[in-house]
Amino acid sequence: MTSRDELAEAPPSEQRQDSKTGRRKVLLSASAAIATSAFGAMVAAPSQGLAQTPSPHTGRTGAAAALGPLNSPVRSTNPAAFESRAVLDHLAPIAWESDNLAYTDEAPTVHPAQTAFARMMTKKIQEPVKDKIYLVSGFQAASTLIVVGDQGLIVVDPGSDDDSAKASFDAFKRLRPEAGALPVVVIVYTHRHIDHAFGAAGFGVTQADIDAGKVKVIASTNFIDNLVSDVGVVGNILTQRTAYAGGYVAPGPQGPVHFGLGPAFGAGPISFFLPTDLVPANQPLKTTIAGIELEIFPAYGDAGDDEIDIYFPQFRHVHGSETIQGETFPNLYTLRGTSYRDVQQWMKGVETTLEYARKSDTYSGSHMRAWKGNEFIVERIQNYRDAIQYVHDQSIYLINLGYKRDQLADMVVLPEPYASDPWLQEYYGAVAHSVRNIYDGYLGWWQGDATDLAKPDFMETARQYVRVMGGRDKVLEEGRSAIAARNYGWAAEVLTHLTRAEPRDMEARRLKAEALRNWGYAQTNIYWRMYGIAGAMELDGTLDRSKPWNFTDPAIVRVLPTNKILSTMSVRLNAERAKGQNLSVQFIIADTGEKSGFHVRNQIAAFSEGELAGATVTIRGNKAAILQTVATGRLSDGVEVGGSIEVASRFLGLFEVIAPNDVNLLLPPGVPIK
Repeated sequence: MTSRDELAEAPPSEQRQDSKTGRRKVLLSASAAIATSAFGAMVAAPSQGLAQTPSPHTGRTGAAAALGPLNSPVRSTNPAAFESRAVLDHLAPIAWESDNLAYTDEAPTVHPAQTAFARMMTKKIQEPVKDKIYLVSGFQAASTLIVVGDQGLIVVDPGSDDDSAKASFDAFKRLRPEAGALPVVVIVYTHRHIDHAFGAAGFGVTQADIDAGKVKVIASTNFIDNLVSDVGVVGNILTQRTAYAGGYVAPGPQGPVHFGLGPAFGAGPISFFLPTDLVPANQPLKTTIAGIELEIFPAYGDAGDDEIDIYFPQFRHVHGSETIQGETFPNLYTLRGTSYRDVQQWMKGVETTLEYARKSDTYSGSHMRAWKGNEFIVERIQNYRDAIQYVHDQSIYLINLGYKRDQLADMVVLPEPYASDPWLQEYYGAVAHSVRNIYDGYLGWWQGDATDLAKPDFMETARQYVRVMGGRDKVLEEGRSAIAARNYGWAAEVLTHLTRAEPRDMEARRLKAEALRNWGYAQTNIYWRMYGIAGAMELDGTLDRSKPWNFTDPAIVRVLPTNKILSTMSVRLNAERAKGQNLSVQFIIADTGEKSGFHVRNQIAAFSEGELAGATVTIRGNKAAILQTVATGRLSDGVEVGGSIEVASRFLGLFEVIAPNDVNLLLPPGVPIK
């Protein structure tokens, strides 16, 4: 086995014992102390720009370490965990390598550990199995697996968009021109997320070839239902929260330096093809295509129950998709927003993948790099599984003692051997935001104190906090003092009450923006960094939200079953407009033969699939016209109304047409950011 001493040169965290609970509390690891002292003493004083104190550790100047005591701790500060020779010797052979789309320059506004992590993300093609299996990474957020069969190629996770996919494929064809000339015969979507399943056309796949049986598209049996939920139910808010994580802000020293699990996120045109073959939820799909044996098995992960992994028995190779989420602690909860990710099920998914890993010599995943060496791979996946259990079990242990949700974030800290494992650094997932999800997943939002039920409403509470702190000027004074002491987290907390109570107070907003921006610059976790930076830009009015960024891309919506999309309309009903309305509307989709309808009554819109008895009006048209009608709230060209056009228009007007780009994350709804 690879020893822990070989794997991590970083010293373990200093710890102390809590006299009441026996819990270990991290003070600061020696490596973190070095990094923060080096990266620190250089934080901007309010309104004075960046201090230019040189760093004894890196020779750099910096804008945000040496944080004051009133901040959340910064973890995973030492790149030695993934840069040691003992780790790098287990990389699968690199057949080709090129430039890096991540931002890799040292900068005073980027933590050195972020820079080191970004530098791993060069464009490259690895060859875990000679002449047969290739992992293409560095062209987009996802890594694409290409398997060379006798009569064609198997492509796993084409990616986020057609342009990025084509660039990946072009590089492969230059490396292996004969193999690159083979047709793609299988596309595998390991799960539904936007960086994985929407670039198949970039690999030359067409609907005509799929219809002719020349190309199979394989996904989980849960893929479509989960995708519909993302697109139709919470697509608007997911769109905006994802855009704040990096979509709106230009990459660079004041923005994303990478995208957590890959160097960049492509924003080119997308393609989407419905699966032709489904992997059951409870057993593997075993098949042989183009002479390649595949065992595609369900393994809960980042996408929940539509995650699938793949074992290639001929080659003793396992592909862990996002059950193993790249070279980072898993995102047991994502700050983009998600329904509960069942941590115990995820752990069991890792166990399933681990069983295949035990009989594998090489490993790849849907993000980052490919690896070799059975013992190394098994140890990484075993630690991955055990770290998830540690975080889960210790969270529940503390919950049962009565500790509150936010206390878990301070108290549950990875011990060794997990803290220095190269696949468990907190650059994408983080323990602190995962344990809060565990609390909510088991107990929900309420923590047992009736104050949460008794206190004034959201806005009034903010106003009262401002009052008891002495009014606006006192709050601003405390915010400035906290920023001067580099207590950015405390500054943001104090100023939040004022920016809620007086959301058009630009002085307060700019001051909170300063706090969040500097706090973000200090982070090693890319989500924490970007929500600090993008949130600051919303507050000070510099965030450009005009860029198109949409979970509900028409290329996806037009492929999904129409009735599934229509069923999600009910969550857009404006209850105030619907007051007193009693309408039954039948939709008929002429080109697909689908029928469904709504009965608006008592301020809800009840959906039913099929024929709607006693419909007030009928709206008939082909799929494209119907989808255009419900997306815009207006009768589009190509639809026919049976009955009153006025009633049909009134029905459509009851549903909100939401522009995701206009949704605020920090300011109250409707408040302009400029």
